[in-house]
Amino acid sequence: MERLKALRKSRSDRVEFIADMISLLLADKELYSDEVLFRDAVEEIYSTLRSEVTEKGRRDLVEAYELAVLLKAVVSGRVKGAEELLVEIRKNLPG
Repeated sequence: MERLKALRKSRSDRVEFIADMISLLLADKELYSDEVLFRDAVEEIYSTLRSEVTEKGRRDLVEAYELAVLLKAVVSGRVKGAEELLVEIRKNLPG
């Protein structure tokens, strides 16, 4: 959790923070396997992308947001393949 908090402090742009957080989750299987941390990270990814798309009109992030919706469903147990969805979300973020 401390690594994610440090990322948050080092990035003022919320989308860059999400991109960095996803990269960290994909690179560090220990973080990825921590269920509570992973659920919190998924909620942060989902809520940030939702806000960017719905409130700020960021059409360039629609596909990433749609994948975040699926990722949230995976984490809740309704869909399988969270890691694959994280890779797809990361691919659709700028940078």
